[in-house]
Amino acid sequence: MGRALALPGANPALRNEPKLTVRKGPYTYTVETHEDQSTYSVSDGTRTITVPIHWYFGAGAQTWVLERDGHRYESAVSYYPSIPGLDFTTGDEDLKPRNLDEAIGREIGMPETRVCFGCHASTAVNKGKMTFESLRPGVTCEHCHAGTNTHLADSINDDFDSAPPDLRKRSSEDISNFCGQCHRSWETVVRNHWRGELTVRFQPYRLANSKCFDGGDPRISCIACHDPHVDVVRQDSSYDAKCLACHSPASTAASSAAIVSSISPPHAKSCPTAQSDCVSCHMPKVKLPNGHLTFTDHQIRIVKPGEPFPN
Repeated sequence: MGRALALPGANPALRNEPKLTVRKGPYTYTVETHEDQSTYSVSDGTRTITVPIHWYFGAGAQTWVLERDGHRYESAVSYYPSIPGLDFTTGDEDLKPRNLDEAIGREIGMPETRVCFGCHASTAVNKGKMTFESLRPGVTCEHCHAGTNTHLADSINDDFDSAPPDLRKRSSEDISNFCGQCHRSWETVVRNHWRGELTVRFQPYRLANSKCFDGGDPRISCIACHDPHVDVVRQDSSYDAKCLACHSPASTAASSAAIVSSISPPHAKSCPTAQSDCVSCHMPKVKLPNGHLTFTDHQIRIVKPGEPFPN
């Protein structure tokens, strides 16, 4: 998350790919990088629009927020390291530009701009207003722990009373809503009527759809499985202990222990098939329709071959 947004000069992906080009319909898109400065161009064969890239969103796959004539746009194409190359930006595949000016990308207004930078940068939004001059790329301590900078200044004088609240003391539901501010909560997805495989990107929403999710059980929450201070662990077996905290005979006693609240569900069934690599079966990998990005589905379930994607 600390690399969720980069500024010019801090983008090794494009430095290693100094010229990228792709043709989409009647338009040709080109991204060129020279001495850490990148430009984004779209041409219809007669006329070309070229703008500098100021903001790079994403640590792996990259989408760019562009500015032209006082308007901001989400780039129509993005960089995908799995290709490696350019293709339509995820979620914008069905856009049909009527002319070259629209082909640059999808225009985003100030409310969406605040959301984009509010999640991918720190100190980008102050009292509901966008503050480009103060934003810091990526997710820093202050982004999640409001008051961190004040606490740091106070600690110099051995004053620790201003320590930010401990997020680990929140309920699982509160943690999902907190993380869902950027990763999308259940309520956000439902209110926006988002459906289909693209929702696999919204982990708090998918987790809340799991039969075993309980907003009061600390064994199933975002931070029960993930440490937000380190890179996400990709090895499936590393999560076995988290699954077996509920789904094993030994967890029967734990269900009544003090670490689990009184509203926790009764002991969950043990898996009759295996007790290792649990997430490889019960949290399947889902490839998005464009084929370039794969996400782990956080809707925990018994997956049946050939079944449609569950919404």
